[in-house]
Amino acid sequence: MKRISRRDFARMGAAGIGTAALRSFAAEEMHMPEKPTGVPTMWIGAVTHDSGVLKAKLPPRAEARLLVAAHDAEPFIFTPEPLVEKSGTVRTFRLRGLAALTRYTCTLEVNGKPSSHPPASLRTFPTQGNATSFGFAFGSCARTGSEHPIFETIRKRDPAFFLHLGDLHYVNISRNEPHFFRAAWDTVLASTTQGALYRTVPLAYIWDDHDFGPNDSDARTPSRTAARHVYREYAPHYPLPAGDGDAAIYQAFSIGRARFILTDLRSERSAKSTRDGAAKTMLGAAQKEWFKRELAAAARSHAVVFWASSVPWIGAADHGDAWSGYADERREIAAFIAQNGIRNLVILCGDAHMLAADDGRNSDYTGVRGLRLPVLHGSPFDQGASLKGGPYSHGVHLPEPGEGCFGWVNVLDEGGGVRIEFTGCDEFGEVKVRMAFAV
Repeated sequence: MKRISRRDFARMGAAGIGTAALRSFAAEEMHMPEKPTGVPTMWIGAVTHDSGVLKAKLPPRAEARLLVAAHDAEPFIFTPEPLVEKSGTVRTFRLRGLAALTRYTCTLEVNGKPSSHPPASLRTFPTQGNATSFGFAFGSCARTGSEHPIFETIRKRDPAFFLHLGDLHYVNISRNEPHFFRAAWDTVLASTTQGALYRTVPLAYIWDDHDFGPNDSDARTPSRTAARHVYREYAPHYPLPAGDGDAAIYQAFSIGRARFILTDLRSERSAKSTRDGAAKTMLGAAQKEWFKRELAAAARSHAVVFWASSVPWIGAADHGDAWSGYADERREIAAFIAQNGIRNLVILCGDAHMLAADDGRNSDYTGVRGLRLPVLHGSPFDQGASLKGGPYSHGVHLPEPGEGCFGWVNVLDEGGGVRIEFTGCDEFGEVKVRMAFAV
């Protein structure tokens, strides 16, 4: 009988190969993860040089406090904010007064007793404006509740943060029912590999279609209001310029001399069937005005700007779900970038199930040659391959069945120009696509 390598076996399991085939292998080859039971659990994000946001799912009416300590120092003690949703059980702890570039351990106490759940941890960012080198991971598209080892690979690399570009799950909710979104989040957080990642690496997350509504969803989806409310309840997010309640989730944050802009490309967008023109939008009027202001200001005040776009940027004009289907608005944004002399922007894209990189030779939609926008794809975490858009100057890698992919970016900043090193990797850390450039 042909011997199956550990690598192929792992990918068979991740791809959901039949249990009969899996059981035919030796027991020591198996890794059957156990999902944690009950509550509480914790996940963390919205980190800055002196703050962070921790979310915890607690038993109803439980009294809790969070002990946050660096090394053997006396811990800070934080109590949760009041519940925003009466029917919810997720509590928000806002961590303030932390020291920059410091790792903290976060231990939960429930009803006066230490929680049995593993502690969370975070490392704060460098002070904004200071030249600092760092690495971060990004990508999109994981099966609902995925236990894929890709998340453990990312966690072990210890990124400054993990940027999730959407399709956190594939429940495709089409009803305005918050409990459906809560159940989807609970399934994701119950994953041993994802739970450990989100508990120990700061999360920055923007949705795409399958975790906002049904496939190719837009502002018309009936689930829009529930999605927006539960995002605010469950996701540890940065300040939302659109405000609380039923509003879009675009946001921005800084680390050192790098600015990250996350746009909501679902809850304000026109239907893709709309005829292309000035009225067809992916951003919506208010978000687009904010995005332009934010982009212009960030390009002047920061050495490099990363735009988190949950859908592909590069591709010939068509009627699709990506920027290619919103070609007039894409041309408007490209013209704005060119007219404002923005030369330090990098676009990070999700949705497409591929690793890809373009150095800017295929990303200019101004109609006049000269704009070069590097574009990076770092997906999928565990979904099947899909090629979208292109061409891409530095190639494309389509994952094999069961293969996980993610993007890794090193920002090398010593105070002058900034060098960017991108690698698109599989779950074993093998590099499939590579590109380096300076801004």
